[in-house]
Amino acid sequence: MTAVCLALQGGGAHGAFTWGVLDRLLEDGRFQPAAISGTSAGALNAAALATGLSEGPDAARQTLEALWQEVSRRSPLGAAENRLPFFPFSRSMVHEAIERMKLFGQLVSPYSFGLPADNALRPVLEAVIDFPLLQSERVVPTFVSATDVESGNVRVFSGEELTADALLASACLPDVFRAVEIDGRPYWDGGYVGNPMLTPFFAEDRGACDILIIQVTPFHRAGSPETPGDIMGRVQEITFNTSLIRDLRMLTEVQRLVKGADLENPVMQRIAGLRLHMIEAGEAMSRRGSAGKMDTRWSELTDLRDLGREAADDWLSENGADVGRRSTLKGEFGILTV
Repeated sequence: MTAVCLALQGGGAHGAFTWGVLDRLLEDGRFQPAAISGTSAGALNAAALATGLSEGPDAARQTLEALWQEVSRRSPLGAAENRLPFFPFSRSMVHEAIERMKLFGQLVSPYSFGLPADNALRPVLEAVIDFPLLQSERVVPTFVSATDVESGNVRVFSGEELTADALLASACLPDVFRAVEIDGRPYWDGGYVGNPMLTPFFAEDRGACDILIIQVTPFHRAGSPETPGDIMGRVQEITFNTSLIRDLRMLTEVQRLVKGADLENPVMQRIAGLRLHMIEAGEAMSRRGSAGKMDTRWSELTDLRDLGREAADDWLSENGADVGRRSTLKGEFGILTV
């Protein structure tokens, strides 16, 4: 098997797309995760993948499915779908209602009187993730990023720092949840500063030169949004992709500059040898819009899983044989051959 570092983007319920990608990669069996970096929903996927892998690929697939089942089961929309023999509302109707709720949410703080202080994701994580195992050296090195509210800097949690609070901090959208306090400092969603962070893959030797990014939020979206919900959604997409675009441009530019050079710095040596790959969120994901990130019905999550499996299958057919040999990252970042 080829060792790869997995970089998992965040995106709310759209993280079920990443579940599908990982499910297909685990089923394929050609790649062995050497390290995992995740943000927001990507952090939850990373924790489930890392702990499940301690017992093998099949266990990892089961843990990922259990995570998303629990997300749906404990959510209002998921519970409503489970209770009703025939859920009476179409996707468009549900997403329109979500957009209206989001607009109303801009006027209400999570700290407003009467709103619950508890984070609804905590019981999900406590039900699925074995945190003592996640914090041990028995799992693949795992990194989770969050945004320090006061400084605006990124904090990357790993090892014994990988508590439930660290995962909740990484997935803490400030208009939905109260900031998560860790070591006396408040944290918000890591997507603002690192979605996901790539530096853990080359700051130290991870025994792998290939980074596979699983994208959830599309870089490009045709046209200019006009409705308040679409405008807010696109602003968030651009914001959450900025750090990844910045890091990819930095890495590819450094590789161009140092190609063929005799490097003494070990970090620069590792950057020069990186091979970059990406499984992209396709047009089907783009059509769902930002409201889909809050649609946690099991029917929607499994549909996203199937889209992820399909995207992974297409990528494996086109690029699977190139992993370990050359970069396959395309588009504005070019294709680097190392």
